[in-house]
Amino acid sequence: LNVARRELTTSRTVTRQVRTVVWLFKMLYDFSLNAQINHRIVIDELSYDTRNDKAFAVNGRVTYPYMRGDVLTKPRITKGQIKEIILGGGQNLLSPERRFDAIIFNSPDLFD
Repeated sequence: LNVARRELTTSRTVTRQVRTVVWLFKMLYDFSLNAQINHRIVIDELSYDTRNDKAFAVNGRVTYPYMRGDVLTKPRITKGQIKEIILGGGQNLLSPERRFDAIIFNSPDLFD
């Protein structure tokens, strides 16, 4: 939101970040009315004749202040609690190509 606001103020064009904010608000609006979101329709109808492959991408300088917040640096769920949540060998069914799954998948000591 901060990047989109800055870009609207300076360039007054629909940049990738501005377009992404428009999508986000449209999806939230649709959800408030219908309790569901059809993201394909939102993205297709509000594409502004541009490619959409990096719509939610921002560089680390923008995300760093958010990434170092307490919610991420001090998780609510401890390592010890993970094995109480994932039961019956469920860790073996995770997809290691996903970040969270990879952390669990590559930490077999959690389930000893």
